Amino acid sequence: MERQKQQWKEKAADYKMFAGVLLALSVFLYIGTLLPTIAPEKKAYLLSFIVILLIGAFSFFQRAIKYIRLLREMDK
Repeated sequence: MERQKQQWKEKAADYKMFAGVLLALSVFLYIGTLLPTIAPEKKAYLLSFIVILLIGAFSFFQRAIKYIRLLREMDK
């Protein structure tokens, strides 16, 4: 039981870290789209990639929340 709790805690921390990295990368790329040096045809691809990164970050945050809820239920 304690081993499973530890695994869930590690998974939640990992998913939070993955989500944070994806979020930081998407913010960095979005700031790059604000600069006037990017050609307009490349901007559409970059914005779609940013949306994909944000969806990935959201899904990782959801998974982390799932494991945190499981940990809280086990503590009760």
